[in-house]
This record gives sequence, C-alpha cells and structure tokens, in this order.
Amino acid sequence: MISLVAKMAMHPAYQRIIGMGQPVVPLILRELEREPDHWFWALQSITGANPVKPEQRGRLMQMAEAWVQWGKDCGYRW
Repeated sequence: MISLVAKMAMHPAYQRIIGMGQPVVPLILRELEREPDHWFWALQSITGANPVKPEQRGRLMQMAEAWVQWGKDCGYRW
C-alpha cells in the first residue's frame, strides 16, 4: 500500500517541479509560507537538506515553519 504523500510525490507534475532544481526553491518556500502543503519531499530532494526536527514530523504547520526559517537562514528571498 502506498501512502497518499508518496503517491503525490510520484505524480509527474510534482516530479517536473523537482526537476527544475534550485530556481524553484524560493517559489516553494513562498508557497509554504502562504499556505502550508506537502512540498517537503520536493525541497529535500532539491536541496539535500531536512531542517524538520523529529518532534515536528507529521505536524504540517511546524514542518512548513522549519523549512521557511531554513530558507531565510540560507539567504533565499521570495
């Protein structure tokens, strides 16, 4: 059985976004800040980073906040 998140991450459109690489990172971070959603797999695939702490896993808002803060700390602007 495949999880809903894994199914979404394997969607061709999601994979094309990942394939765009670093230029889409600020766009994804802006979207996470505006409306948190499941962009974490894409961000981790593109950047190789994972700022989400174990206790934040599964908590969409906290995960989004961790990524947005990571982006700011890394100098991304959106």
